[in-house]
Amino acid sequence: MGFKFNTALAGACFALVAMPAAAQVAMCGGVGAAGEWVGGTPEASDISTVSAALDQAGLVSPGGEFVSLFSLSETTSLRLEAMGQFGGDTVIDLRDEGGSIILSDDDSGGMMASRGEITLDPGTYCMSTRSFGGGPLMSDIRIGRTEHEPLTEGTMGYSQDVCTGSTPATPLGSGGMLDDQLAGGVTATSSIADTPYYRFTLGSNQPVTIRAENQSADPYLYVYDSNGNLIDQNDDYDSLDARIDFTGGLAAGTYCLGLRALSDETAPVTVSIATYDAASGLRDMYSTADASPPLDGSHPYTDLGILQNSLVTDVQVDSDAIWYSFTVPEGGLILINAIGVGNSDPIITLFDRLGRLIERNDDFGGTFDAQIATQVSRGQYVLGISQYSTGSTGMIRLAMERYVPAE
Repeated sequence: MGFKFNTALAGACFALVAMPAAAQVAMCGGVGAAGEWVGGTPEASDISTVSAALDQAGLVSPGGEFVSLFSLSETTSLRLEAMGQFGGDTVIDLRDEGGSIILSDDDSGGMMASRGEITLDPGTYCMSTRSFGGGPLMSDIRIGRTEHEPLTEGTMGYSQDVCTGSTPATPLGSGGMLDDQLAGGVTATSSIADTPYYRFTLGSNQPVTIRAENQSADPYLYVYDSNGNLIDQNDDYDSLDARIDFTGGLAAGTYCLGLRALSDETAPVTVSIATYDAASGLRDMYSTADASPPLDGSHPYTDLGILQNSLVTDVQVDSDAIWYSFTVPEGGLILINAIGVGNSDPIITLFDRLGRLIERNDDFGGTFDAQIATQVSRGQYVLGISQYSTGSTGMIRLAMERYVPAE
């Protein structure tokens, strides 16, 4: 689509007039300070009155987000969408004027695009678009009313209401506070169609791991506090299963777990909450390539040595990520391809020696193969190769090339 960048930066208020700098900084909890009006100006960004949905092109820097600003002059049913270009995987977060996240989505637009539908009262809102893997991203963005033409195809279950204290929810555990039950773990199994919300109470601060598991359902997991504020959410932590770790603990209080199925909402999903175990958590992060292992021998990896010009090798990848290290003798560009053989759907994740994420890619160029092309400096790097689905087993062909600047 031939979208143009909107370069006007402005504050916002419900009356659709420019605001002082201090108000701009405070908008949406400060997130809106660097935002761009979806219609180009505040006056043109009232979704309640536009004749057609408004489009933007959002450029997301590594680790950053693109913020779209819009307003409503009356209560309106909205559709918000973001679709990454060149195989990009978008995530959207919608914030109200105070900065609270009231909607979040990863893949509900279909094919890694994001989509959410929600009815909102008059006010000013900020939609953030970011990359699922934290890398750079160019995204097509559309914000409009539900009767407007959509940008994405959409999947089932692309709306999920906030869970407040009055939302009906199924209790987790045997009743009362869960503190004494966490060591052994508390689980419940039901379809998301039958049980979209669970509620639990903690009597004291507890480090916990919360999971929602069944890849046939592709569950999306939300955690709300007792006031309906979204604390955290996750879609594909481990393949299509969802997981959230509160390593610093959840404070005493009552919480609600919200669930959506991005695939089959009638499939049984097992929800669990247990004490977070740091050692187990690290192993899980290594197995999913969400963190790179240290190169001290405590976790297996293969040292490929110095990457001279090119390297091609085949590797059998099962449920856990396979790890490699390699050394770049001088700065330049490296091109890494992971090509699935048979039913393999590879993901590649590149870190520096200290474990800082450089780039991650799943599907490149309309295929299930993965590719990373990035500039690097002289030094040692760590590469993780994993399967998109934890149940997949197969061969992946790794091809690496190094290019140096012309003299």
